[in-house]
Amino acid sequence: MPKEIGSNRIKRLNSIMEKLCSRTVLPGKEIRGTAESVSARTLQRDLSYLRNEFGADILYDPSSDSYSLKNRGTFVLQIRLRESQIEGLAAGIKMASHFLPHMEEDLKDLWAKMASILPPDLVRRGEALGLASVVSTPVSSMDPRTFHLLIKAIQEEKPVRFSYRSPYDDNPDDRDRFVSPWGVFFQAHAWYLWGSHPKLPQGATYRISRIDKALLWPDTAYKSSPENQGLSDYASSCWYAYRGGEEVDVKLRIDPPLSRVIPETSWHPSQTFDQKDDGSSTMTVRIHENALGSVARWVLASAPFVTVESPMKLADQVEKLLNRLQKKTEAKVLQD
Repeated sequence: MPKEIGSNRIKRLNSIMEKLCSRTVLPGKEIRGTAESVSARTLQRDLSYLRNEFGADILYDPSSDSYSLKNRGTFVLQIRLRESQIEGLAAGIKMASHFLPHMEEDLKDLWAKMASILPPDLVRRGEALGLASVVSTPVSSMDPRTFHLLIKAIQEEKPVRFSYRSPYDDNPDDRDRFVSPWGVFFQAHAWYLWGSHPKLPQGATYRISRIDKALLWPDTAYKSSPENQGLSDYASSCWYAYRGGEEVDVKLRIDPPLSRVIPETSWHPSQTFDQKDDGSSTMTVRIHENALGSVARWVLASAPFVTVESPMKLADQVEKLLNRLQKKTEAKVLQD
């Protein structure tokens, strides 16, 4: 352990480490500025002290006169936080424990430790903000072991094998899947895995709560994600971004009062709105044909204020859903 350090030196060491932690590469002039009025010799002694006594892995590149921190060792930063940062921290931990239910107990314990050293009023405000953000957002349960294994497989780029049953598949039995995992994301109350699929070269999504018996499977060759395709292509839309088929322009007529409500939210990255004189608006998005079913269900959920202008293929899917609903409703009425 380092010997007792004077208060002035502690301030200098903390300033140096705070700067190094804030940037991947730090220009030499900036780190020299943190040392205030001390000499270059004192700065070098401070850097050596951090390396030798705290095990900080601080690298210097003379060609660019820059520093980088690979590992801070055992040095504990004394961080100064603003009120808004404390509120954000409290809200963030509250939201994380909600959206990652398998980590709820660990996060509660973490927050209890942090809350004990923070101003009580800021703790309460942050907790209230976090609760307000998640109170009406349900989250599907999932196996924590499966979630952690998938994260590990993504980081190490290793294939996985798991048992999976899709509710949209004609075959109700579980099937073994061999998947190269590319990323995970949260959407519409559940966590999803984005990864390879033998019949869909651009990948597919798997709801993690439906994954069972997951194992790392290094015997299978890992397939990288499609070029120029990222997780945001699947996670940035309210509609499940099923890939496949041609890209199509979808036009939806939105009537009041939803014509004032729907534009407030980003439903899809490509969305545009054309406001009409009668108070209605036309929403235009560009999606793949395979995603039309998800859009059709969204249109039906917004009825009667959203109607399809094009394509006809989408209008047909909405009509089929309405016919199925009508038949089931009529059958129920007859039974009663």
